[in-house]
Amino acid sequence: MMYRMFLLTLALLTLGVAGAWAQTSTLVNPTPRDSKDEVIRLKTLAPGAAGTFIVKEEGTEIPYQVEAIDGKNYIWISSNLAPMSTKNYEVVAGTPKTYAPKVTLKKDGDCYILSNANISVTLPAVAGAEIPGPISGVTLPGGKMVGGSFWKTDMKLKKFTATVIGDGTVLAKVRLRYDFDGMGGFAADIPAFAEVDVALGSGWNHAQIFERHEMTRFDYWEFNATQNFAATQGISQRFSGGFNPNPPPANRELKPVVNVSMRNDLYINLIPRWNQHFKEGWAFGATDAKDTVGAMVVSASKWIWPENNLIECIVKESGDYAGLRCSTWKGQRYWFLLNSSAPMNNGYVQQYAYTNLDKMNQEFILDWPGKPMKFWTMNNYDGGQINPTGGLRGAGRNAIKDAGNTGDYSTMMRVQLMMQSDSYGSYWNYFSPENPNFFTDFNKVPIALTAQLRTHPQFETFRKAAEMRFREDLYNSITMPGGAGQECPGYNEYALNGNLLPLSEVCAQYLGFDPRTWDNFKAGQNYILRITQPNGADKRQMLFMGDTHPGEGAKLISEMDLKPVKNFQTVELPGFGAIFNNNPGTEKETYLSFKAGPNRGHYHGDQLSFQFNADAHALAVDHHCSYNPRAGQEHMHNRVTFWTDDLPYANMDGYERLIGFKTNAIADIAMGQVESERLRLVNQFPPEAWDARYPQLAFDKPLAYRRTVVFVKGGVKDYVVFRDQYQADRPLNATFALHAVTDTVEANGMPTNQIKQDGAKLTFDNGLELYCAAPAKFEMSNMPWTHSNGGRESTQGARLTIKNAANGEFITVLYPGGTDTISTIPGGVKVGNDEITFGGGIDNVAGTTYVTVKRDGKEVTSLVGKDIDMDRSQGQIGLFIPDAGYVFGEIPDWLARQRATLPDWAKR
Repeated sequence: MMYRMFLLTLALLTLGVAGAWAQTSTLVNPTPRDSKDEVIRLKTLAPGAAGTFIVKEEGTEIPYQVEAIDGKNYIWISSNLAPMSTKNYEVVAGTPKTYAPKVTLKKDGDCYILSNANISVTLPAVAGAEIPGPISGVTLPGGKMVGGSFWKTDMKLKKFTATVIGDGTVLAKVRLRYDFDGMGGFAADIPAFAEVDVALGSGWNHAQIFERHEMTRFDYWEFNATQNFAATQGISQRFSGGFNPNPPPANRELKPVVNVSMRNDLYINLIPRWNQHFKEGWAFGATDAKDTVGAMVVSASKWIWPENNLIECIVKESGDYAGLRCSTWKGQRYWFLLNSSAPMNNGYVQQYAYTNLDKMNQEFILDWPGKPMKFWTMNNYDGGQINPTGGLRGAGRNAIKDAGNTGDYSTMMRVQLMMQSDSYGSYWNYFSPENPNFFTDFNKVPIALTAQLRTHPQFETFRKAAEMRFREDLYNSITMPGGAGQECPGYNEYALNGNLLPLSEVCAQYLGFDPRTWDNFKAGQNYILRITQPNGADKRQMLFMGDTHPGEGAKLISEMDLKPVKNFQTVELPGFGAIFNNNPGTEKETYLSFKAGPNRGHYHGDQLSFQFNADAHALAVDHHCSYNPRAGQEHMHNRVTFWTDDLPYANMDGYERLIGFKTNAIADIAMGQVESERLRLVNQFPPEAWDARYPQLAFDKPLAYRRTVVFVKGGVKDYVVFRDQYQADRPLNATFALHAVTDTVEANGMPTNQIKQDGAKLTFDNGLELYCAAPAKFEMSNMPWTHSNGGRESTQGARLTIKNAANGEFITVLYPGGTDTISTIPGGVKVGNDEITFGGGIDNVAGTTYVTVKRDGKEVTSLVGKDIDMDRSQGQIGLFIPDAGYVFGEIPDWLARQRATLPDWAKR
C-alpha cells in the first residue's frame, strides 16, 4: 500500500453552459533546481479519453498523454519550470495537435524498444519456448546493446502479455504481465503473477522499472549485466560501514569475498532507504573502466516488503559476471536501470525521486499564503543526515522546545519531506525501522515541527498527518493487550518516556490529540513496571534483557508507584511471553521471566530463555551487558543451545511463540516453541561478531525447540521445573545452559569454577540448585564469565550436554536451596510432596496429557493437547521486519499472518 500523507485532489470546475467546461490547475517548482523536460502530472484528472481535449500551459497548447493509475486517469505533460516558480494549466474541450514524440517507442519483431538520446532498453513483446526475461538488453552510450535476463522458477507460464501504456508523446511505458500456473501469497490464495512496468522519459539517463509480484519464496528473475559486456570491476554506493571493522571495499573486482555477514556470491544488496549495514546500499554497477551497467534503487514509498525485494547483486568466481537478482516472492519494487555511472549521485536521485516535481505536486502542499518559497531538503542516503542516532536526536529535542514558534515555508517543506515514506519508509509497507526507537527518533522531528504550522490554512491536514504518524509508531511498538514493547525493556522505556512522553505534551498543547490518553500508550507504561524484577522487598529493577543498558546502579524503578506490585500474579504478556510471580513486593518474592514471544527489537539470542529471582534477589540471570560486550550468543542465556563439531558454538535464532499457558493456585504452566532452518557459527564468549551470518549449517527440515515451564508455589520454597525438547532432521549436540550469579571470584577476577556436583544435582555458590532428571547421563562443563558493562556482573555457567542425537529432552528443576528432596520418577521429578510428570512428544497430538502436577498425591493442574495452540495470538501489534544486525532468519508465515494485516484506520 502506498502511504501518501499529503495527497491533493482538485475537483473539476464545471462552467454554467451545458457541454462547455474547463479545468484549471497550477504546478509549482519549490526547489532551487531549474527543471527541464520535467515529466509531471496535472492536478486535474482527464475529463475523457486522450484526443478529446486540449492542454494549455500559460495559454499555449502543449502535448500530453493519459494514463490510468489506481483507477484514476491522469494527464502527463513535459514542462520546463524555473526555480521557485509556478505555471498555470488549462484543460479545455477540443482536438489536440499532433506532436512528435519526446521518446521513441517501436516494435521490432518480437521486441519493444524504448529510446531517448541517452539510453535505449529492449523488452520482450511475446513469449517463446522459454519464459522471456523482462529486460532483453540495454544500450551503452556508444550504441552497443548488452545484458539480458532470465527466470528461475519451477512454475509454468500460463500467459504473457506486453501492453503499451505510454506511446512516447511524453514518456514511453510498456507493461509486461506474467501469469503462472500456481498460487502465491501467504496463504497460497493468490494466482501467481509478476508484473513489470518499464518507462522512459525525455532526457532520462535511466529506464524506470516498477514491479509487482506474488509467487513463491525461491522464485526470481535475474538481469545479467555482463552479457556481451567484458566488465570485471564493480562500483557501488552504500549507506555506511556498519559495525564491521573490515568491510569489503565498495569498489572491487566482480568476485566473491569471505565475510561473516555476506553470502559469498553477494557484491551488495540494494534497498531504497538508509540503514547501518555495509552490505546494503543504493547503487551498483559493473564496469570495464569505460562503460557501466547497473541499477539504482529509489522511492521507498513505492516498495512493499522491501527486505524481500532487495536487488541482490550477484558475482561469480570467474570474475566476469554481475547479475541483478530480483525476487518475485511478494510485494513490489521500484528502481532505475542504468547504462552509465552518471546518475549514481544524490543530485540525480533528488531530481528524479525524492524532490521529483510530479511527486511533490501530487502529494504535497506547496502553498502558504504570505510566505515566500524557501526550500528545505535532505540527502536520504546520507547517514549523517538521516541516521536517527545522530544529529536528529538533538533536532527532535529542539523541535519540541520550539513548538510554540511559528514556522516558515521551509518548515512546511521539512515536515512533509521527513514525514513522507520516501525518507524513512513506513511500517505499513513493512519497512524495517532498523530499531523501533529509530522510527520514534526520526519522526518526532516532523511531528513536533507540525506545531509551527498552526497558522497555515491547511493546518488540519498537517495535524492529522502528524497524528497518523504517531499512531503508526505506537501501533508497531506496543503490543496489546499487556503493553509489551517491540523492543527490549531498556529501549522500550527510552522510547516511551524519553521521546514519546515529551512529544505527547506538544501534541496535547498544539495538535489536538493527547497520546497519553491512548490505550496502548498507557499499556506500554504499565508494562514497564509489570516486568520489573525484585531487588529487595521495596525496590524494583528493570529486567535486563537484550540491549537494555542498566548503567552503574541505574534502572531502579523506585521512583514509580509500587503499590500495584503487591497485586501481581503470573501473567501472559503477548509478544514478550510470560512473567511468573509469587509473594510479589515482599522479601519472599519469587520471580521468573520467560521470553516466549516474537517481539525481537534489540533482543539477543534469548528465545525461550529465563531469569529467576528468589527471596527478592536474582539467582540466575540474563546477562545485563549490552554492546561492550554484547552477549548475543544463545549459550550465554539460560536455554538449550545446539551445535556440531564444525560449529562448536552456534545460534539457531528464529522467532519464539507462547503456545500454551495456564495458571493455578499451586502451579502455573507455560509452553513456548521456536523453529529455525539453520545454525550459524558464533564466538565462544562475548562480544559477538556483529551481524555474523556465516558460516551456516542449513537444515532440510526446520529444527524445533520446545520449552515447558512449570512454576510451583506454596511449598517449602517456590521452584521451577523445565522440560526442554528438540527435534532435528539430523543428529546434533544439545546443551542446557544456566548462568547463576556469584560473588566468589578467583584472584584473576574471574568467577570460580567450583560448582558442586552430586550426581544429578548441581549447587552454585549462591545456593541455587539445578537437578537434572533427564537425560540420565550428560556431560557437565563450566563456563564462568564476568563483565563490567553497566556494573560488574559475575556468573557461574553450567553446561549440561547430550551429543549426537536428532531428538532429545532435558527435564530439570531449579530450586533456590532448602530442605526439600528432589528425585527422579518415571516421566518427571518429585520435589518434596509434589510430583511433576510429562508426556507426549514435540508434535501436538489431541488427547495427550503433556504436563501433570500433583501435590500430596492429588492432581492440582495439567496441560493437555487442547490447551496447546500453534497459532495462539502473539498480541495485536504491527509486524517488525529486522534487518541490519538482526540475524533471526526469515519472518515465519505464522507471524506474518498474525501481524501483517493493517488496522482499518491505517487503510484510511
